[in-house]
Amino acid sequence: MDTENLKTVIQDHIAIVTWQRPPINAVDMAGNIAITKTFEEINENDDVWCVIFRGEGRGFVSGSDTGDFDAFDDEGLAVYEDADIAAVCAIENCRVPVIGQLQGYVMGLGTCFAAACDLLVASDDTYFGQPEVTICVCGGTGALRQLMPEKFMRYMALTGKKVGVQKIAQFGQIHSIVPREEALNEAIRLAHEITANYTKSVQCVKAAIKELVNRDTAKEYRIDCKQTHIMLKDPKRDEVLAAHNEMLRKKREAKERAAAAAAAAAAGK
Repeated sequence: MDTENLKTVIQDHIAIVTWQRPPINAVDMAGNIAITKTFEEINENDDVWCVIFRGEGRGFVSGSDTGDFDAFDDEGLAVYEDADIAAVCAIENCRVPVIGQLQGYVMGLGTCFAAACDLLVASDDTYFGQPEVTICVCGGTGALRQLMPEKFMRYMALTGKKVGVQKIAQFGQIHSIVPREEALNEAIRLAHEITANYTKSVQCVKAAIKELVNRDTAKEYRIDCKQTHIMLKDPKRDEVLAAHNEMLRKKREAKERAAAAAAAAAAGK
């Protein structure tokens, strides 16, 4: 299901599904629906033996598009959350293996998408972040638990700090790390390793793994959702968000000043 922001190309029995929604690849309701339908269509396509799911641009996925969250009541927010869950589960439940090709930032819902993939290939500039605590919501803790030990998950969830892929790789959850320009080719190479096997055999192995893991992703996601609903009603949330946004503004302006000074210095040489 190709849309303005989601494109699929099939070559050599490999479906390359690319998400691109400038400026930061945030996923809106329409994006979640498109991702869900795309993976449903892949499940019905016997010509697809493996999938590469990737983001095009500065990063993989920055997270859910939270711009409208404050406008939702509990019922409206639940509909949005259902769309998030459907997209994550569509990736996780795909009948063929899914390789996540990561680059730049992997944050919020992007972490959930990465955790839903069977294997991960990352560019060396990739970093993970679960910044929800800084914007007074909760999300992705179940996904983080699939990518790292529990105590480190607690650190990331409670601080909102970003962590480079080299650190995450120490936990054994990243198949390979390569320069950004090589990441897609590395994912394709890995996909060919998988598709070299009889596809029905691969699908049965994936089904066995899923049953052995026995993870209830939707239930885990809804635990975070319940806490988000509580935080959205907190009377001090607006004050905290305003302070957070002011801090981001100052950091952005300082970065712009530093860049301008560097450019001026370069021009003066």
